[in-house]
Amino acid sequence: MVEKASGGSAATAGGDEARKECERTDDGHIPFEGLPNTRDMGGIAGADGRRVVCGKLLRSGALDGATSHDLDLLRDGYRLRTVVDLRTEEERRKKPDPEDALPDVRFVDAPILNPASLGIAKEGGIKGLAEAMRTIEGHPGDLMKRIYVSTMTNEKGQRGFASFFEAVLTTKEGSALWHCSAGKDRTGIAAALLLHVLGASPDDIMEDYLASNRFLESRTQEIMDALAAHRLADRLDESVRVLNSVRPDFLQAAMDAACSVSGNLDAYLEQVLHVTPEKQETLRARYLA
Repeated sequence: MVEKASGGSAATAGGDEARKECERTDDGHIPFEGLPNTRDMGGIAGADGRRVVCGKLLRSGALDGATSHDLDLLRDGYRLRTVVDLRTEEERRKKPDPEDALPDVRFVDAPILNPASLGIAKEGGIKGLAEAMRTIEGHPGDLMKRIYVSTMTNEKGQRGFASFFEAVLTTKEGSALWHCSAGKDRTGIAAALLLHVLGASPDDIMEDYLASNRFLESRTQEIMDALAAHRLADRLDESVRVLNSVRPDFLQAAMDAACSVSGNLDAYLEQVLHVTPEKQETLRARYLA
């Protein structure tokens, strides 16, 4: 885990705000101006009849599109204290987080994938994207499942998820946010693992994961429209939709991979990601009400 130095804490007088239960509406979506897939996990049912507290655990896509209004809301409204970046070094270099605008936030680099594991180029313009997709062998859905499996079985992914949990654990006040590029795959797996620790049901975990499809649909359509303008759409339409969406079998592939490593998900969390029962209890005590 690489922590980027930041300014000191700006906690309000009197310490952290009181934990409170919140009603979950619109899949927790936060209507930011430049961050289409940022969501508050508050309100999801967890262990012992408790629910995830609101305003504490945020999942998102890349933060480079945040407007000044968005940054003000993150800083002052959500009292953001930790950002965990699950992207590769190249992704961070091309679209860096707005660290200067959030001086009281700790930024943690926790890359999940080796660059070669991405399988497709997400940069280089529409023509570059089209060319990259044409080189994919087999169905793009199969590629996505291979990537999901890789995040759980390769050492880099395991270190990244372990760093993610450690960053959330050490956020003792304010909110923690984690993100990748679109906020759907690496971010979705991290959210699923955390929700499992918090005692959420498999159905609620899957519902939260699949909600990304709603908030990324406009971006998918923009890409397809751009491909059509370049007369590159034809058979690529399906690939675009698959690569810019999430499906139940993608997440299931990741969970099955974790079980193949350690026998079951709980053992994977403890043995591979070092989220011990004591740490799990700390997370539940802090993030459930």
